[in-house]
Amino acid sequence: MLNELVSELNIRGVNFVKVVDISMLSANENRGYGVALLIGVILGPSYIYRLSTENILDYSEFHEKEGNADKLAEWAANFITAHGYKAYAQSEKNHLLHGSYDETTKTTSLPHKTIAVLAGLGWIGKSNLLITQEYGSALCMSTVLTNAPLPTENRPIVISKCGECTVCQNICPEKCIRGLTWSVGMNRDLLVDVYHCRCCLKCLANCPWTQKYMQKYMKK
Repeated sequence: MLNELVSELNIRGVNFVKVVDISMLSANENRGYGVALLIGVILGPSYIYRLSTENILDYSEFHEKEGNADKLAEWAANFITAHGYKAYAQSEKNHLLHGSYDETTKTTSLPHKTIAVLAGLGWIGKSNLLITQEYGSALCMSTVLTNAPLPTENRPIVISKCGECTVCQNICPEKCIRGLTWSVGMNRDLLVDVYHCRCCLKCLANCPWTQKYMQKYMKK
């Protein structure tokens, strides 16, 4: 089933799929499911180039691919349930329907990036964004929780590779980024003030890891 599911997701525009064991998490986090399917859609290098060089506020591709990732998670959940298993897509729509997003604290019980960290995909940057070595932060994600017996691929947690870099902190117009280095279990509020962040995407686009991805693929 997994090979067919991944093949169908790839046809629909998904760039990567990770299957992660989440049985060790609390019932509040995993909703009683043991497996999570992480779906990733990559932001294009030309879009990153515009964001980082033209000093513009352009959500077009970001919102489009965030929405696509959610729709594909919902599609994947339906695919899994059609095969006789339970599945729950952690899409924005479902968070609103089921009250699993806390507007006051701006949190969900199980963020997509927590699953990405368990998959060994990357680490949490000083900006509180997931950073990967391959794409930087130029990616949109969604997840599906399921009881389907899918083969999982948890990897060792990647420690922060931000080092002494303060690009995201320096470029943040609202001064929301505190400049601390992430470690496992660290409270989000120690990293960033989400209540004053206006999601300008500057930290995403200008992260050196995102720029490295952009420069690599702009040459092709």
